[in-house]
Amino acid sequence: MKKTFPYVVLCLAMSACDTSLPADSFTIPSDPKGVYVVLEKGGNGNERTILTKREGPSGTTYSKRLYNCAENTVKYLGTGSSVAAMNASPADPRMAPITEFSIAHYLGLKACI
Repeated sequence: MKKTFPYVVLCLAMSACDTSLPADSFTIPSDPKGVYVVLEKGGNGNERTILTKREGPSGTTYSKRLYNCAENTVKYLGTGSSVAAMNASPADPRMAPITEFSIAHYLGLKACI
């Protein structure tokens, strides 16, 4: 990902400073009502996957995303209110550019390091 170093430091510092969350949980600045947990990371080279669980006022959501770290792109492989629903949902047809400071941006930092 381009120019990721300052953002990696910011993201890691933000999650390290929030002592009210369990050790494996973190928040994202552009989604302050959500609490995220990385359940699984995979892939190698430029192609990485990340499976996350988000809990917030609207409920729990599981999402699996595919990142191309060199191209700074992402697509959903599935999303749903349970792992089974996520696995049954269709993947996005194409990769899309990542918007800086979006949820996809912050999760991409975790997926690509």
